[in-house]
Amino acid sequence: MKLLVGKTDITQLVASAVWSGDYQQCARSLDFSFASSPTDKSIPVVKCALGSPVTLYEGSTDLFEGWVFTLGKSTSASTIDVGCFDRGIYLKKNEASYKFTNTTPEAVTRRIAADFGIPVGTIAATGYKFSRNFLGDDLYSIIETAYSLASQKNGKKYHIVFRGKNLCIVEKTVTNSTLIIEGGSNLMDATMSQSIEDLVDRVAIYDKNDKLVKKVDDSGLIKLYGVMQNYLKQEEGEDSNAKAQKILRDNDVQQKITINNLGNIANVTGGTVVVHEPYTGLYGLFYIDSDEHTWKNGIYTNKLIVNFKNIMDEQDAGSLPNKDGSKTT
Repeated sequence: MKLLVGKTDITQLVASAVWSGDYQQCARSLDFSFASSPTDKSIPVVKCALGSPVTLYEGSTDLFEGWVFTLGKSTSASTIDVGCFDRGIYLKKNEASYKFTNTTPEAVTRRIAADFGIPVGTIAATGYKFSRNFLGDDLYSIIETAYSLASQKNGKKYHIVFRGKNLCIVEKTVTNSTLIIEGGSNLMDATMSQSIEDLVDRVAIYDKNDKLVKKVDDSGLIKLYGVMQNYLKQEEGEDSNAKAQKILRDNDVQQKITINNLGNIANVTGGTVVVHEPYTGLYGLFYIDSDEHTWKNGIYTNKLIVNFKNIMDEQDAGSLPNKDGSKTT
């Protein structure tokens, strides 16, 4: 690991560093602490202020480019605590209004990027066209909503990420960089928990007059756990059966799987891993929902939250042109 604040290499002063990401966040973060003392003259003084640029490397690979957003100091401590975000944070911190007509998510992304001077890299093509008004929504919600609408049609999942200075929209698929994590090799420990607290195994669909239209069941889950019903109001022009099926898929038996393993920079949110662990019964391909990369005391480790299912941060910002009384332009 190599860490720069501005152009100053502070690697030797860093006690610990955590680089992390999550599928529900468009910004990756970097949190670290470094040695500092108001009295010990042997410790170099580092100019680290809010807004200072920070870069993290692993070997020759540039992992993180961002800025300082939080600082913590105390006269009783010999370290300064620093919190940073990459360029993704600005997608959440900037709001705008747009009216899109018969356009694609990829066109929406490029339009927003051009308007805000954001360089683009790989932008996943969908070919899906939609019309929608966004009035005062943050840029992340606008882009993510566009890709969520495409996902509902094509079944593919997408992830927003910055690679260096470039905004990228990538499809979440199995790649050649998928790693194998197994006991006796690079797996340190694994835990798995299951819950049916938020289970939905029946969706009751009602029309605009609140009359029951039909019920959509997962009969297998009902047989195991009893009826847990969700109410769905049928909207005009909406495929209520598809929406009901989605509710059932999104609210089945919940599993949380946590893996701690020897560090590898390929293990990032949006990617996949293959896990072999007999005690917990974890065998097969998993999607990474969140990742933490920690460097401490010369040891590099990962903490991964993984999932059997390929999911994305589905958003539903904005409104259809005919729902808010306005016209698209």
